[in-house]
Amino acid sequence: MKSLSGMAAAILYCSLSLHVAASPGIGIGSMYDVLMPGENNLVKKVYNSGDSTAFVRVDVLEIKLDVKGNEQELVPQKLDGEGLNKNRLIATPQRMIIPPSELQSVRLLWPGSREKERYYRVRFTPVVPDKTNDFGLSEKQIQEYKGSINAGVNILAGYGSILYVMPDNPEFNTVVTNDTAGINVKNLGSATIVLDDIRHCSNKDEACSAATRQMIIPGKSTLIKKEAGSMIKFRLNEAGKTKEFPW
Repeated sequence: MKSLSGMAAAILYCSLSLHVAASPGIGIGSMYDVLMPGENNLVKKVYNSGDSTAFVRVDVLEIKLDVKGNEQELVPQKLDGEGLNKNRLIATPQRMIIPPSELQSVRLLWPGSREKERYYRVRFTPVVPDKTNDFGLSEKQIQEYKGSINAGVNILAGYGSILYVMPDNPEFNTVVTNDTAGINVKNLGSATIVLDDIRHCSNKDEACSAATRQMIIPGKSTLIKKEAGSMIKFRLNEAGKTKEFPW
């Protein structure tokens, strides 16, 4: 089972089709997003850096965790009954047509209850349009598009991001300890905490490594290992409230 903090390697997924010289190439920015308490929606921008139009399908899956906080299953969103309006993450639009060098925005909306934290994987998949995937194209337009990317090998790369939907009234209890191994950060609260701008900085000339970021869900901890001759710097973010930690 994979924990949410170790999902980065599983987020990228690719599909191959035997086609082309011209191809779309999408980007989605951050692989992790947080819906803060009091917020019910956020906007995510999808870029097309390729040289042909991108037809992008958006899919939402809920991540269920077991008692140890490990990923247990991905549950497709229900589209009927009360779930349509209250108890599902809504992505709109679910189909996007993005010309080369342009972008389009997707709004992620959670209108349901927020007693506990929830987790979602939002997938953005470029597809070759056909009659089944509802892009509103005529048969002639579909064939013209297929013809424009029909030489060589085309790689249609899709990406996914993780969305953390925080509870409305989160409780934070973060324990930070410093020992010979490194800095251990444990989340004993009810909502995800974020370690931003994690860097190892030289004690000699203060030069720092590239910054990294870690998300820690409730009940989990992480160890930032020490490196000889350097100090650790990071910023703890608890639903918008931050604290600097130089060690």
